[in-house]
Amino acid sequence: MIKVLLLTGQNNHDWARSAPFCKNLMERTAEFQVDLTDDPSSALADNSKLSSYQLLFVDYNGPDWSDEAKANFISSVRDGTGVCILHAANNAFPGWVEYEQICALMWREGTGHGEYHKFDVKFTDPDHPIARALPPVLRGHPDELYHKMVHMHDTAYHVVATAYSSAESGGTGRDEPVVLVKEYGRGRVFHNILGHVWEGGGMDTFEDPNFQRLTLRGCEWAATGKVTVE
Repeated sequence: MIKVLLLTGQNNHDWARSAPFCKNLMERTAEFQVDLTDDPSSALADNSKLSSYQLLFVDYNGPDWSDEAKANFISSVRDGTGVCILHAANNAFPGWVEYEQICALMWREGTGHGEYHKFDVKFTDPDHPIARALPPVLRGHPDELYHKMVHMHDTAYHVVATAYSSAESGGTGRDEPVVLVKEYGRGRVFHNILGHVWEGGGMDTFEDPNFQRLTLRGCEWAATGKVTVE
């Protein structure tokens, strides 16, 4: 059983629906046990409790956490706890260098996206454990497609999947990364740039079965280094 701490509570997206959806999605597999908190500073304050978690799932974009919480988050990842960064969590914490290194690509000045639309997600590394049991192309995924993500602090990362950002949709006319992985200390990072939902809007992004499989497989890989979820 993979124990997960899902960190949420503030976001420019509808965290009040996305975070419980992800918790329920993971727990339906019987592979994950998820504790959800909307007060990350409090949940991360006790460093001794963090050792029981194999994955920190970040669905948060808001005010800075406490200095203690930030230090405990970073030390936990360095010591081997996996991380899932979901969508707008890569907008968060400008100037927190360690977090920016964990994300590798961030929404910073110059980043944007076109209109919400359906696009294909192509695995550029189909042999990565996250991608191995999935189709080489996930057709018609409905989402925001971030473009011109900013590479932070020259930190290393590996792109697993991209999507074509069409000029017709308001994009760049080139492939943009949508899934990347990396290591930070002994921790593995699954950065899922997909995952849009506005307050009051539809949940089409999250209801896409391919998105669900991708998220589950990425979380398991970040936590354990292996993927068994089909």
